[in-house]
Amino acid sequence: MKEKRDNNSPAVLLCGHGSRSPQAAAEFHHLVEKLQRRLADRTVSGGFLEFNRPTIAHGLRDLYDRGHRDMIVQPLTLYNAGHTRRDIPDILQDFRRDHPDARLRYGAALGLSPPVIDAAVQAIRSVLPDGDPEDFKLLVVGRGSPERAVADQTINLCRKLHQRLDFGDSRYCYSFGGAPLLAKGLRHAARSHYHQLVVLPVLLFSGRLLSNIYREIDRASAEYPAFTFHKAPHLGAQEAIIDAISDAIRQTDKSG
Repeated sequence: MKEKRDNNSPAVLLCGHGSRSPQAAAEFHHLVEKLQRRLADRTVSGGFLEFNRPTIAHGLRDLYDRGHRDMIVQPLTLYNAGHTRRDIPDILQDFRRDHPDARLRYGAALGLSPPVIDAAVQAIRSVLPDGDPEDFKLLVVGRGSPERAVADQTINLCRKLHQRLDFGDSRYCYSFGGAPLLAKGLRHAARSHYHQLVVLPVLLFSGRLLSNIYREIDRASAEYPAFTFHKAPHLGAQEAIIDAISDAIRQTDKSG
């Protein structure tokens, strides 16, 4: 079936990791729909690396079968880690080999662009009680990685949020694969002179990782009942995240 949109803008394929959580998959599809409304002059669709359908390869073939030969492939990732640098490019290479007339342009990870930081700020403020921010402690929970650049992104985000929100203290930790781990970060906060902690999971979608982070917070809350833990939501499909994705797509389009 030929695509009916009568414009020359490249089609967009958003690439998600995928999750065993139906809610996370639904969040991804909702984000695709929001971006389609934002970029009304383009065809926007999505594909998953694993666990869900359609796959990225199926998404590419669907766009191709609808007549698109110029496509921007945008990873929905915050970190430029293995999936972004290797796994998705391998899929694109296979598609190019089988479809030599297709032009695929690959976008960059969202990283710490200003809209992503705005989304993090909004997630924190959504659970921050009234009062002087200096009376609160912030804990930024990133993904661990043996790659220094990936681990440093969490540290840099923590610094930027501390400057922006002026918390009494801001620390970082990792949900896995890095030091300090989340459990240690929670214990350190509960034993400090602060009485309340805001915990920010640096994740785009819900799913297993977010559930594990919240479960760890619940354990700490039971261990330290006199201390208050505030669970910030994942970054989700906030308008700021839509801004970040739109900016990344425009940058890829301009770069040719």
